Amino acid sequence: MKPVWRVADVRAAEAGLMATLPAGTLMHRAAAGLARRCALLLADRGGVYGARVLLLVGTGDNGGDALYAGQRLARRGAAVSVLLLTPGRAHAALLAALRAAGGRLVDRPPAVVDLVLDGIVGIGGTGGLREAAERLGGE
Repeated sequence: MKPVWRVADVRAAEAGLMATLPAGTLMHRAAAGLARRCALLLADRGGVYGARVLLLVGTGDNGGDALYAGQRLARRGAAVSVLLLTPGRAHAALLAALRAAGGRLVDRPPAVVDLVLDGIVGIGGTGGLREAAERLGGE
């Protein structure tokens, strides 16, 4: 039988590991894995270069993971657009790094995308989306 992982279990494991690593290491690792998976998904559409990727970015660590992954994809030639859920509360340094790699901020989803990354709902997400996230789907 597969073990059942609760959010508290995952957070405790993360906290123990983060205490032994330099700051940001887990976020970089998560982003590297996410970017690799995205590249594999985009392989069916001709690869990363020229792919249109939309990041939906919230204020938490999940948003940071998406920004780092977007930076990696932009460096490989993807056209990365970032739609911030709460513009004044995004990870400023990570957003700047993504923009330096060629990513751009948008105020609405582009008409055509090849891949959308959810950087809003993390492992602790429960219930429905908050109002700001719900509005993204209605535009």
